[in-house]
Amino acid sequence: MSSAPSAPTPSALEPTDPVLTRILDAARRSLGAPAAASPAAATQEERAFLSAVNDILAPVLERAAYARQLESEVVERTRQIDRERRMTARIIDSLPVGLYVVDREYRISVWNTKRETGMQGVSRDEAIGRTIFEILHRQPASVLRREFDEVFATGRLQTFQMESRASGEVRTYRISKIPMRLDDGPVTHVITVGEDITDWREAQERFAQAEKLAAIGTLAAGVMHEINNPLATIAACAESLALQLNESGVPAPLHDAIAEYTHIIDHEVHRSKRIVDGLLDFSRPRGDTREVVDPNDVVEHTLFLLKHHPRFRHVRVEASLEADAEPPVLGSREQLAQVLMALLLNASDAMDGAGRVAIRSRNDAPESGVVIEVEDQGRGIAGSDLGRLFEPFYTTKSPGRGTGLGLSICYGIVADHGGRIEVESQLGVGSTFRVHLPAAQAKPTTDGQGKEKTT
Repeated sequence: MSSAPSAPTPSALEPTDPVLTRILDAARRSLGAPAAASPAAATQEERAFLSAVNDILAPVLERAAYARQLESEVVERTRQIDRERRMTARIIDSLPVGLYVVDREYRISVWNTKRETGMQGVSRDEAIGRTIFEILHRQPASVLRREFDEVFATGRLQTFQMESRASGEVRTYRISKIPMRLDDGPVTHVITVGEDITDWREAQERFAQAEKLAAIGTLAAGVMHEINNPLATIAACAESLALQLNESGVPAPLHDAIAEYTHIIDHEVHRSKRIVDGLLDFSRPRGDTREVVDPNDVVEHTLFLLKHHPRFRHVRVEASLEADAEPPVLGSREQLAQVLMALLLNASDAMDGAGRVAIRSRNDAPESGVVIEVEDQGRGIAGSDLGRLFEPFYTTKSPGRGTGLGLSICYGIVADHGGRIEVESQLGVGSTFRVHLPAAQAKPTTDGQGKEKTT
């Protein structure tokens, strides 16, 4: 039994079939055109039916197209927010300061990478979500709570400094507590930033010391010139008195006593003049001829001068000089030798004339210069004295053993060379003085015909 021919698929359109179409329009925007095949010319009812279908489909399709557009915008906006969030997190983690954020429940919501490093570092996973009192133990919880409460209550920035020995040495930190609001209401979070300002503080102290010494030097320069005049008069009178004494026929006992007094006067006048000259040298270092100097040569020259010095008879000097302590420095060989001689003599005095003194030279790579160190095994210097070592007339030596000008003059000479002196000391262990000198820079000079050349 043969089967009847199958009917054509309704969706299949033959090229010769009549097609009825209507434009789908929504909000004056074309959304497409549905097509319907008709075996004959469409009737009025068919056209009305197609129009009704269009009216139903148009808003549905419009909402679907709008939903797809919104979905695309949401996806793109989500990606943008994610990029901004990652950028913000990367910025916070790249900061060279420790940063964390707590809410009003004192719970940590942000903990940057810097807070994870160091001897007291805590991982972010361990810190986030916990209270700050469970993580930080540098001070009592009540004190820490009071600091946060004050920022929450007042909305004002709080800044203070603190010292820590967690790394084994004293470091100074500046702590800033910054109020943060998520909206226009009260403070919702506090941002805490901890910055290591040890180097900055030391630089500030060196700058303040330099300013103080400069002021003292300016005052000394004016006063010392005036003191030199009466000293010269006293010296001349003492010399004249000594000459007249020899011709006066004064009895021997009285003659000897007066001669001794005039000798003391002359000796003390010259000692006072040396103090005055030292102060003048400190306030205005002499403009000696500057030349390219090998630091190792200066060290060896100084050790040669001290070789037979009576204060070095029982001192063992260990020299460790880098053969490539380059580049050389631009300065006065004699003045630099004067600095090293003063430091070495001070080292000998600190050990009561017996012990080991080490002198070293090496490259100062971070600052493109040279460092010369003098290290002793003496009694050390108290922390309260370290800040005043380079002040004129300040000395830790016993009376009669120093004027307190040696290190002041050294400071002036080194500063005049564009360098600086640093000191580290520990009571009962010894002291180390470091002289930092900048490398010699090429500078223009003139040849015999007045043309510039570089040396």
